[in-house]
Amino acid sequence: MAVTLKCAACGAEVTFEELTSRAEEMCPGCQVKVRYRECDEQMAIPVSMALPEEFAPIDLSSVADKSALLVERFKKPVAESAESDTNDVTLARALKALADSVGVLDERLNRHEEKTQLPSEEEDIAQKKKREESDEALTSEDSAGGEKGSIPESTSEVVHLDPQQAGANKETIKANPVEARVLVRREAAQIAHAHQRERHGQKDWTEEANSSRRGTGGSRVIRSFPKTTVLIAVIGVALLSVAAILWTGTFLAGGEKVGEELTLTSPQAGGLSQLMEDDPLAAMAETVARGYLNATSAQAALPFVWESELIRNKFERYFKPLSQPDAYELTLQDRATGKSGKPQFLYRIDSPGEKGRRLLLLPEGSMPKVFWEFFAEVGDLPWKDFLSSQPEAPVEMRVWLHSTDLYISGYDNERWQSYILHDRAEQHRVLAYAPRDLGDDWKISDALTNRPVTFNRHEAVMALLLLQHKREVDTQGFSGTIVEIKDVVATSWLPSRFRAAQN
Repeated sequence: MAVTLKCAACGAEVTFEELTSRAEEMCPGCQVKVRYRECDEQMAIPVSMALPEEFAPIDLSSVADKSALLVERFKKPVAESAESDTNDVTLARALKALADSVGVLDERLNRHEEKTQLPSEEEDIAQKKKREESDEALTSEDSAGGEKGSIPESTSEVVHLDPQQAGANKETIKANPVEARVLVRREAAQIAHAHQRERHGQKDWTEEANSSRRGTGGSRVIRSFPKTTVLIAVIGVALLSVAAILWTGTFLAGGEKVGEELTLTSPQAGGLSQLMEDDPLAAMAETVARGYLNATSAQAALPFVWESELIRNKFERYFKPLSQPDAYELTLQDRATGKSGKPQFLYRIDSPGEKGRRLLLLPEGSMPKVFWEFFAEVGDLPWKDFLSSQPEAPVEMRVWLHSTDLYISGYDNERWQSYILHDRAEQHRVLAYAPRDLGDDWKISDALTNRPVTFNRHEAVMALLLLQHKREVDTQGFSGTIVEIKDVVATSWLPSRFRAAQN
């Protein structure tokens, strides 16, 4: 039975008729004779590789043992025995640790006392005055109480005695550390509070208090003229809202402007070098546009195409250079700023013997590039291929369309809406029908009403439609292709992120 092994030299497969140690075969990869080695059913060993059939055992005792040397080299020093420490040394260390702890505690207490020190000097003066007034009141009351011989227990709260007098009553009365003879009573506290309230009450009515509380700047104006300030603030907010709405509308209109027929502006005067000094972005856009128009092959034009990697196959299949790439005129038709804040450029291309075409440049990274599908009017297929191949499945097409009253057999006015679809040069025309219940038909009606573009004999709008080829007809009213509109993707040829929002 034939067995296939791999050559140990090159990895090529070698077939052996019999698996014997003397069987030799020529390796087709390295042209070296190989043979089967017993107990190895994977690899075939070249004959020149004299490998032993069995490995001789080795005496491990003959190998030098260096483990003890490594242990001694990396052995950590042993700490001194604790027995050498005497009792005196241990006691000294304990005292030192206790002293350090006491020092740290003392520092913390000092910091805490600094944080919780007495109030400011003004509050100290006020407290001294209040204490003096309370002492005067207490002195008068003490003299009166001495004549009567006793003090009512109902009016006294706390009595602080001298240390000599407090000796007999240590069990019931706590002595005050301050050795001043002070008697605190409810009446004295009431008098002090009443005096303080009276003083602050008079201060509220003085000009000094009003001036201290009166604010400066905006708060003073609001307090002095509240109604006027509120009215001015409301008017300012309203003006800001109107300005924001107008600016937003202009910005959105600028983004939408590229997708429709744009207003012509005066062409740029001067050469490209002057334009580079005046407007570097416009000069870069013109350089990219001319680089694309001067290209005579798809490979040469591909670096100037917007998102070329996504449409490479379609671009290489349908790209067609200008018939006279050295005789065209490039005119800046319009410039707009998109939602990302980067400029978009629209050029008009006039070539001898051809109708004018439009070239749109969209931002990609740090520079604008040519939106080829807009310039070539290509969806999934160009017009010529769509009419010649007659695809049965729906395909996406970039078209110009306008409404018409042509209806043929099978398409009545009650169920269908008829349109004429064509390219910008009006070289290709088809008759299209959209069902009345399509749902997105309102987009076409809205565009025809608000944003039509005037051709020779009608007004049309650009649209991105999903079309299905039906048949060819030749009637009195129309001769050509009949298609059905399966979906209205957009009434613009721009990519989805550059289209204006529609309600």
